[in-house]
Amino acid sequence: MERIINVFDRVAYFSMTGMVLIVVASVLGRIVFDITGGGLNLVLPGSIELVSYALLIMVFSSLPRAVVNGLVSVDLLLAKLPRTARQMLERLWDLLLAAFTIVIGTLFFHKMMIMFERGDVSQDLGIPLFIIYGILTLCCVCITATCVWLAFSSQRPENSDF
Repeated sequence: MERIINVFDRVAYFSMTGMVLIVVASVLGRIVFDITGGGLNLVLPGSIELVSYALLIMVFSSLPRAVVNGLVSVDLLLAKLPRTARQMLERLWDLLLAAFTIVIGTLFFHKMMIMFERGDVSQDLGIPLFIIYGILTLCCVCITATCVWLAFSSQRPENSDF
């Protein structure tokens, strides 16, 4: 499971790096455009579109690692519970999150199939939208698998906050 999570980590890193590079190039292109009075147009077409899709992919592909390392939680109640009760609640949370990502993944899958059948593309760059929804579907599958793995793992990573 760790290998699969590492692949999604790389997707998240690639998406984040791509977002930063696109934003920097876009800002520099706009500066050059302003300095030259519109004479030299280096503004990247579709940069907002690329950054928005990269952000979406980055968020979903980083969630499997976030699930393993522990999502944000309010520890006021959990810190006072016995270890077994805390572990049971964590496993219940993992199963609920798995169920939620199954629902979201199913919705993404259906949307991907609709986009594929209709041939929908993004507005500025003409990116086939079924690819974006396909990546999000795979991310949801990985998140679900990670949650189920954690819920039933006998050697669950221990959160050091307690």
